[in-house]
Amino acid sequence: MLETLRDPTIWVALFQISVINVLLSGDNAVVIALACRSLPARQQKQAFIVGTVGIVVLMTALTGAAAYLLTLPYLELVGSV
Repeated sequence: MLETLRDPTIWVALFQISVINVLLSGDNAVVIALACRSLPARQQKQAFIVGTVGIVVLMTALTGAAAYLLTLPYLELVGSV
């Protein structure tokens, strides 16, 4: 485990993933803001918080599901067919 953390390519990959995640999160924030713009001020804040939490939960769950699916044998072969 510690040997893996000493590998600079791991840190570069983590940085690249973080940058991509920030860019996609900004896109999600714009979509939430557009959806909330017609609500009254108090409801805008609540809707933005609920939308943000929803995105975090969904992204975490979907990332976990994708990681699990990648562990299944022959899934890439079936998907490519």
